[in-house]
Amino acid sequence: MDKCIPESVKNLRPPPPFPFHKGLVTAVTTVNELAQLHTVQGLNHLHGGWEFEASRHFAIAMREDPECLMAHWGMVMCLLSPSPETDEARIAATDRLLHLISEGKGTDLERGFAYGIVKYLEEGPAGAAKAYRQVADKFPGEIQSEIFAALFGRGGYDDLGSITPTQESSEQRLQTLIEKNPDNALPLHALLLIRAEAPDLRPSLELARRLTQLVPDYAPYFHLLGHYEWRCGEHAKAASAFGRAVTLFSTWMKENKAAPADCGEWVRSECYRVVALASKGDFDNALAAAEKISNTSVDPKRLAASGTRQILWEAQTLPARILLRRSDKGDPAKALAALPSPEAGKDIRARSLSYWWVDGLRIAIEAQRLLDTGVLDEASKTIEAISFHGQAMAKRQTMGAVIGERSQWIRSFRALEVLASELRGRLALAGPPAGHGSAFNWFRAAADRQKPTSMLSPPAILTPMAMRLGDYYLARNQPTEAIAAYNEALANFPNDLETLERLQKAYSAGNQTEKAAETDAIIKSLAPEAE
Repeated sequence: MDKCIPESVKNLRPPPPFPFHKGLVTAVTTVNELAQLHTVQGLNHLHGGWEFEASRHFAIAMREDPECLMAHWGMVMCLLSPSPETDEARIAATDRLLHLISEGKGTDLERGFAYGIVKYLEEGPAGAAKAYRQVADKFPGEIQSEIFAALFGRGGYDDLGSITPTQESSEQRLQTLIEKNPDNALPLHALLLIRAEAPDLRPSLELARRLTQLVPDYAPYFHLLGHYEWRCGEHAKAASAFGRAVTLFSTWMKENKAAPADCGEWVRSECYRVVALASKGDFDNALAAAEKISNTSVDPKRLAASGTRQILWEAQTLPARILLRRSDKGDPAKALAALPSPEAGKDIRARSLSYWWVDGLRIAIEAQRLLDTGVLDEASKTIEAISFHGQAMAKRQTMGAVIGERSQWIRSFRALEVLASELRGRLALAGPPAGHGSAFNWFRAAADRQKPTSMLSPPAILTPMAMRLGDYYLARNQPTEAIAAYNEALANFPNDLETLERLQKAYSAGNQTEKAAETDAIIKSLAPEAE
């Protein structure tokens, strides 16, 4: 049994129950009340998006009742993402689940849940979605199967930001569940989760606020709210929501004597809070907080832990990325100094790909420094080095999947592509007039490659690339085109102060005085937040 439980879970004290308001209440086939209690607690945390905390409850239930099918199913669900730190437990828990299925354990409904995860392992999300839809059809009114059918069946949004048919179907299923269960947070959270990457989150912002009202003091829900607030341009409210999540996660770590390695959610929330501060123009406090989180100690024995990965990929590069966004005189040199040194990462290179992200940023920031100082020949060579770095990094994608860093690798690789395109555009503008026209293509490529943030993470690149297009047009005395580009930037980065200021100039240049005045009013309404 112990092989089914990750070491990180074994090392912590038993978790206390959380008071989920009108959370999931269901009977589980098990031998005693303690196993029942912790299985249901685990299910609520699983639906809340806190897999680590859910796994702690499932572990207790598994120990209390080694034949509890739902506890084993829950543990497998918590460990679906591959990681060297949990792979052994994931394999053992999966084998144990299959054994319990073969022994006929659990009710028909519970075996339906187990069958769904088997189909996921065999066929991927589409197979799981079909299986859970069958369970939902067989057991009408059973809320979990409907939720998992929607979660596994979502299709997201295409490259143009349009909703896909499978995404639309999943959202409709969840909307129906919410209408039937208006005070239940589970379907509401699921809907907000699958919508989190939509081009425009404003229609769902009030739903995100309602979620934290339904279940107060639940850290993952405040992080989700912060994401929605930030994507809607409510930067001060986003910083507040992320701050609340950070406080709750910090309290959880202290009470459970957990390390940052155990709580990647804490690192992610604090990094997103820092981004929100920078977004509202509070760069001084953003940099101070970024430097603090970047110095969070890393346990070299736990490089595969979720918290450690957040520190290596997100926190340690955050001060440099904040400086890259501010772009004051001398900031590129400060950003270079803020990155981990090449020597600092030598000990982890065999076990983490994070140094590819750090080194890529180092090259990109050096190119910006050279452009700012007018050393164009060296800047050109450095920009070429980014391409070579990207080609070498691309060969590590398979390794990223093997060691469980695929999502971090993809996010960073795409961010470096964005930076490379932007820098090539800036180089073209800094060169002879005959080459200025090519800058448009590079800025267009950078803007097209910059997508809404995924996995509820802050953006890797904080500068709206469509803003560069606006600058290009404005410099060429094309205010109409500049206005369109700036508005495109604001669609992805609502209420970005720098973009708004440039949009106002474009309106003035185009003799659209009324629009210029309206934009000025927006800027003034946001200005107190930046003080």
